Amino acid sequence: MTSRILGECTYDEVAEAIAAERLVIVPTGATEAHGPHLPTDTDSHQVAEVARRLAEPLDAMVAPTLEYGISKTFEHFPGTISLSIPIYQELLYEVGTALVRQGFRRLLLLNGNRPNGTSNDAVARRLIDDLDGDHDFQVTNVSYWEPAAERIDELRRSQRGGMGHGGEFETSFQLSTRPHLVKMERLEGVKMPLVGWDLVESGATSRTYGRRPDMETNHASIFGDPRSASAESGKVFVDAVVDGLIEMMTNVQVGYRDRN
Repeated sequence: MTSRILGECTYDEVAEAIAAERLVIVPTGATEAHGPHLPTDTDSHQVAEVARRLAEPLDAMVAPTLEYGISKTFEHFPGTISLSIPIYQELLYEVGTALVRQGFRRLLLLNGNRPNGTSNDAVARRLIDDLDGDHDFQVTNVSYWEPAAERIDELRRSQRGGMGHGGEFETSFQLSTRPHLVKMERLEGVKMPLVGWDLVESGATSRTYGRRPDMETNHASIFGDPRSASAESGKVFVDAVVDGLIEMMTNVQVGYRDRN
């Protein structure tokens, strides 16, 4: 078949994918500071990479990644480009609406930036509320690390709170996929606080927000511990992520087919 990357396809090739009722994955990322050691496109790169690896096993198309997200937490750091919550939600809603109106019946909003998550939920709900009168479709929203969180937690080297922003998980992911962009030597002497939340945390699902960090307090836009990261861990983490998402979406797809 032709490319599974929607942006690489002609319109008639996209029409063929629609006719085949292929899932379309919409990756949502961000452009924001990730410490002195990681590139600012970390979130966008990682969610796009995961989406690419999901395309074949899920028989899916991958829409262009939204590379700007809700990044207000780190807007005091150079390189961070944030959208406000209403603008971000409207942008994602318009993308989803376009795909549904073109005929895609299964959408996966695949999130790669933690603050986007609740907005993606709201957009998924709004798409159904606004469009299901004229279109029969289904929307799934998930942050890519969530289905594999328990497995990744078992594999971690950092202590609790070490897999936050720019910590062990993201740094390992980058070391395994783009080691030439990771600058571990720049972590020497850097303040790296552990946090009460963790990308792979289990248990309580509440979210608490507080004052944002800035460079004047010697903060380096890191929540976690990247020092325990490795390329080997990154490969295992990414494989666990992909396997978890395949299992989740296979179950979703079975339910969709049973419904129809």
